Amino acid sequence: MKPTTKRLIAASIALVLFVLFLLAPRLPMSKTQEIAQATVVDDEVQEAVDLVNGEQPMEGILKLRSILEKDPANIDASWHLGLFSIQTGQYEKAIERLEEVARLDEKGTYTEVQLALGRSYASLGKVEEAKKCFKRFIESEKDPAIIEQVNAMVDQLEEKR
Repeated sequence: MKPTTKRLIAASIALVLFVLFLLAPRLPMSKTQEIAQATVVDDEVQEAVDLVNGEQPMEGILKLRSILEKDPANIDASWHLGLFSIQTGQYEKAIERLEEVARLDEKGTYTEVQLALGRSYASLGKVEEAKKCFKRFIESEKDPAIIEQVNAMVDQLEEKR
């Protein structure tokens, strides 16, 4: 085989690998992100979430608040406001929103709410509350790998005490 043919084949393989690398997801979605995406039912809530994740985050937040003013039982809006509060470090507000989600979620659709609450309480240094939430999450979780990760989070909280 000629050297130019070898270089051409090597360059083609490198190009294919590069394209595959670009197309591959960078990080797997967390379970919270999957649930957040799966639970967006209301088009208006989806539009607000898109604004927050896009170039108009404050407009999206205001829209979610407006949705809750009209319908205080809109669990999707409360869920997303809780998640966005965590992202911005507003843990007290996140806890308020997520507690509302837990109260409204009669069907158990938002299984991640206890995990998000636990993380929020832990971020505020409220270890006992965080542990209670993590343990409630573990009771409903079936995936042993996730249970192990959450148990590790509980252990870390206990070590910090």
